[in-house]
Amino acid sequence: MKLQAIACVATAVLLSACASGGSSISPKVTPSLELVSGTLKIGLPSFTAQSSGRKPEFVSPSTGHASVFIDGAAANAGSTTSCSATTGTGTGCTISWAAKLTVPASHTFAVETDTGANVPANIVLSEGAASYAVVAGSGNTLAALSLNGVFHTATFAVTACSGSTPNSLCNGTVVLADSAGNAIAYTGSTAVPTTGNSPSSGNVFDNGAVTFVSATPANGLVTGTAQTASSNVFSTFASNTLSVSGVNTTGTYTYQVTCGASATGTFGITVGGASTPSNAVTTAELAALATPVTYPAGITVNATVPSFTCTAGNISSSSGTLPVN
Repeated sequence: MKLQAIACVATAVLLSACASGGSSISPKVTPSLELVSGTLKIGLPSFTAQSSGRKPEFVSPSTGHASVFIDGAAANAGSTTSCSATTGTGTGCTISWAAKLTVPASHTFAVETDTGANVPANIVLSEGAASYAVVAGSGNTLAALSLNGVFHTATFAVTACSGSTPNSLCNGTVVLADSAGNAIAYTGSTAVPTTGNSPSSGNVFDNGAVTFVSATPANGLVTGTAQTASSNVFSTFASNTLSVSGVNTTGTYTYQVTCGASATGTFGITVGGASTPSNAVTTAELAALATPVTYPAGITVNATVPSFTCTAGNISSSSGTLPVN
């Protein structure tokens, strides 16, 4: 699927539960196992003064299905076969769920969203997990749950080349997206998101940092620079490796390459990393769904990555392309 315009949305997952009994936790109440039921709503509120306290998260416009698991149970507590995330206000989908839970007590809710019948079918797009205090009765209004997008596709562009002997430079951009080609961007209420709070922060990739290195270091290197906003680091550079460790507000990151001193030859960029899923929802849980869902493996580069030709230490051409991965 070709990369579409950024259509990521800030989304709140709201959970509510109900069961027979009282509506508040009392230290004198003895926990008991009860059938607890409720709804999980994936809504798409605009971030106004009233909603600014909600956590942001990534829900892909290609979402077609969502499910919830409680306390790592083998079977999901509820799911929906139809889920349509849309930009702006409104509800993307609602999941009715039920489970036997000890109440009053804290329980872990894990959510996955996937493409469902959309293209590509049944591929995970985002995940998240958080613990909530659940009580008997209908008074369970649980705080919003954040999801992290699963990175799977990259699209490169070369923006400009400049410089002179010994090392001319080329700058470019790369868009990091989900399996359906939707850029993963933080669009929440926090002006500058922090990084590194996985698996339910809404501002990191669910499958870990993404790296960019030169395919032929002898000819040229990825030099890059750290990208920060108000001291929050989204990418870092060290030893020919540019690492994107957090989700910024655009889904687009910059890179830079340079020829080796006096080098003559061609080099490209290899995309790596993104190999450590949070497992908020496990592989076994995904496989146990009525229609099994797959967590994306590996990295897909849309079209090709630019290649760079060096002549005596200068980049003499960036018009070629070099497939990678």
